[in-house]
Amino acid sequence: MAARKILIIDDDRAFSKTLRNVLKSKGYESIIASSGGEGIQKAYEYGPDLILCDIKMAPIDGYQVYNILKESSLTRRIPFIFVTGKSGLDEIRLGLELGADDYLVKPFRNEALLASVRTRIEKYEYLVSLGRSKYQAFVDYSPNGIFLFDGGTIYESNRAFSRIVGIQEAALTDTPFSDLVGKTNFARIEDRINECMNGLLSNFQEEITILSAQGIQEKFVLYVAPSIKYNGFSLLTGLLMPMRRNEKGGHVAFEQLVTILEEEHISLSDPVVLRLQKEFDSGVWRTISRDYSPVAVATEVELSSRELEVLKLSCKGMPIKSIAEELCISGRTVESHRASLMEKTGSRNIIEVIIYALKNRLIEI
Repeated sequence: MAARKILIIDDDRAFSKTLRNVLKSKGYESIIASSGGEGIQKAYEYGPDLILCDIKMAPIDGYQVYNILKESSLTRRIPFIFVTGKSGLDEIRLGLELGADDYLVKPFRNEALLASVRTRIEKYEYLVSLGRSKYQAFVDYSPNGIFLFDGGTIYESNRAFSRIVGIQEAALTDTPFSDLVGKTNFARIEDRINECMNGLLSNFQEEITILSAQGIQEKFVLYVAPSIKYNGFSLLTGLLMPMRRNEKGGHVAFEQLVTILEEEHISLSDPVVLRLQKEFDSGVWRTISRDYSPVAVATEVELSSRELEVLKLSCKGMPIKSIAEELCISGRTVESHRASLMEKTGSRNIIEVIIYALKNRLIEI
């Protein structure tokens, strides 16, 4: 098993090196960042298994580092421990209220540090394992093709993808992706694939026509987004979904949701894409093309004017900080309104709120 990576963010280089030596004695690999800005950059670059972060840094302090990293789906689930000389009760309470996993006050015993690190990493790995097993069945049995590739080679795929392209799963790794989608299609999307791989584009989708396993030219929606990032290089997740028609012949697509679900810089993962598929397949949505509107669903939810404003800006993909600036309110007030929206709509997160709002036509996009 590869060594677990821990990112140390502290402007005290001597202290960081001491932490690195302590962690190395237990088999951990450490990455050091000497400022908040550098720490944010390295968190995205290396995708560590845990972050140890000082609070008193300038110009970006530890609280700001935490809030920024929690706005991205790439870093928000990484265990985060504040390591600081601030021992006041108010500072400790603030750190934990933000959602940090632990708060260690300098000076502390090495055993206390190692115990906290081990506990948080084990909990994180358990949740990741649980999530993978929970959603693996959805990937395996999805009617849409799902695959992992690097722009040229396909490394993994589900049965639906193999069935769509008419090639056995074992043989897919020997078939260039450009051959599967066709040279013409590939020429149209090659530049965007490269941009996704290099972190310059969060996702894209394209309508393509390919020769299916039945020898028929069929239309599909191809959705591509970064999946696994390592040292600045990303593998990509692809979703190949047949175009469907409603009673009036309109194509069912989900490009509008893909656009608005950039909530807090979130790139859609496989589970989220599959959840959206389930919503569309439930029959409530007829179409989200420009020519037709989704079927309205009656709702008795009453929202305040401020909640509606927060909801509209969330649907536009604006993160909490930007919403607060737009409405001239605090970030905590925005979080309070979003919590109220989740409670009123019976949603577990803001993505479900957006789906609910669109299905029930609470807002117009």
